[in-house]
Formats: sequence, C-alpha cells, structure tokens
Amino acid sequence: MLIDIYNDRNEPIGTEDKKVAHERGLWHHTFSCLALNPKDQTVLLQKKAPGRYVFDRPDYADFTVGGHYEAGETIPQGVRELREELGLDIPYTELHPLGIRQTAVTLAPGWIEHEFQYWHLLPLALDLSDIPLDDAEVSSLVELHLDDATALTTGQATQIPTRHLVRDPEGGDHQIQETTLTREDLIPGYLSLDQLYLRMFIAARRYLDGERTHLFW
Repeated sequence: MLIDIYNDRNEPIGTEDKKVAHERGLWHHTFSCLALNPKDQTVLLQKKAPGRYVFDRPDYADFTVGGHYEAGETIPQGVRELREELGLDIPYTELHPLGIRQTAVTLAPGWIEHEFQYWHLLPLALDLSDIPLDDAEVSSLVELHLDDATALTTGQATQIPTRHLVRDPEGGDHQIQETTLTREDLIPGYLSLDQLYLRMFIAARRYLDGERTHLFW
C-alpha cells in the first residue's frame, strides 16, 4: 500500500510503501473514529481478528475505526475505512472532526509510528445488531455505556458490562454476547501516556451534552 509521506511539520514530501514508512519512522496520515449512539449514550470499540498485526499484540479493545490514508486521498476520503471495517457507507459530513493527534512511538522492532492522526466522532443511531461488520480483519465490536467507559479509564471501576457483536468467520449470522470489559482489555499506552481513551470519552460526553460548535480535544 502506497501512502503519502510528510515532514514533522505536516508538509508533504513524497510517497512510500506503508511497511517501509513504519520501518523508517516516516511521518504519515491516519484516520481514526469513535462511534457513539446519542440515544443509548453508548460508544463502540473494536477488536481485531487474530494475526492482523505485523507484530505480537494482545487482543485489546481499540477505537471503532482506524486506518491509513492511501496516497492521494484527502482527509474526508478517510470514510473509506468505515465502509471497509464496519460495512457502512457514511458521508464525511456526518462526522465531527476533533483535530490532529501527532504521535511518535516505537511499537515493536521495525514498526515505528510517526503519525498525524485525524480524529473524529461519529454519531451512529444504529443498534449493534444492525452493523454489517463485513471486514475479516475485525473479530468483534464492543458496545459500552459512555459513563461506564469513563469510569473504567479513570480507575473508578475495574470491570464494566458490555455487549459484543461477534463476527462469524464462516460467514454466518453475527452473535450478540453479554460480557464484561476490564482495564487489562484496553491499550496501555492509551491509558497512561496521553490518556487517549479518556480524552475521547470526554469529547463524546461533551458532544452529547450539546457542545458541538467548538469541540476540540
């Protein structure tokens, strides 16, 4: 996959293969999104199918959608990831852009993340069972109440109730499972370094409370 490359000031300087970009720590753009249901006051996290990372990583609950921009794509064209990972065709105008997270971290030998991450909120008034979840890379979606999510990330709770939409790898009907989520299920760096989970959950709460015109994080 060919991606656009930038300097550390987010100025374009060329293109490179995605794998090479991570090996060399070249700056590039990614699309990230947290979906929330305004009626139910819930948010969605995602779990990848086994073996989908190029390095060993536990089965953490990540944000709803995330992926790399292909070379030549504009920021709004990142909604391609919504279609690929969730099976939903949603115009960019329905998303709420939050801003850019500039991050530099080495996740594994030969995998360096130097990224300008474009973060969004997606109001999604769909029941969990109505999400197609077509992508084989995604094993399940995790639905949790926003207040529970905040309590978990701040340490006020050690375990919270959730619903999982579990994808059938054989192509059958997806299953809804009642289960729980703990802090050990969350990405450690997102809990500790810049508290990304908490920041996104606070942004979601502010959005639901009507602070939408000048909502940044």
